[in-house]
Amino acid sequence: MEELIEKNMGLVLSIVNKFNPRNQTEKEDYIQAGRIGLWKALTKFSKNGGSKFSPYAWNPIRWEIIKEIRAAKTKTVSLTAVDYLDEQPNSHKDTPFWELMPSSLNKAESQVIQLRLEGYNFKEISSKLSCHRSHIKKIFQNAISKIRDTNDE
Repeated sequence: MEELIEKNMGLVLSIVNKFNPRNQTEKEDYIQAGRIGLWKALTKFSKNGGSKFSPYAWNPIRWEIIKEIRAAKTKTVSLTAVDYLDEQPNSHKDTPFWELMPSSLNKAESQVIQLRLEGYNFKEISSKLSCHRSHIKKIFQNAISKIRDTNDE
C-alpha cells in the first residue's frame, strides 16, 4: 500500500498546487491531507473495475484538502478571537479580567468567553451547555463584537 501511495504522490502534488498554498507550511498541510485522500482512494479502489486510478482518486484527494482548508480557517478565527481576549486582560495588569468585560454581555456570552479562555473548543462548550456548536460560535462572535465595541470607546 505504501508503495502505491508513493507512486501516486505526483497526483497529490498536482492537486495541491491548484489550491495555491500561501507558504511552505500550508503546502505541507495540504500534502498531508492529500495523502490521506489518496490512502482512502486506494482502500476503496477496485482493480477489477477496469477504470484508471487517477480519475478515481482525484475527488477523495481534493476533498481531504478542502477539509484541511476549512479546518485551518476555523482554527484561525478561533485563535484570533482568543488572542484578542488575552490581550485585553494583559493590557490592564492590576485589573481583574471580568471587570474589563462589558456589562452588556449576557450570561451565555460570559460563560462561552470564560470557557474559551479556559481552553475549551466550541464542540466541548456545546456539550457542556447543551447547545449546538453553531449556536455557541454565534454567541462567541456576538460577545467578541461587544468586547471590541466597549474597548474601542
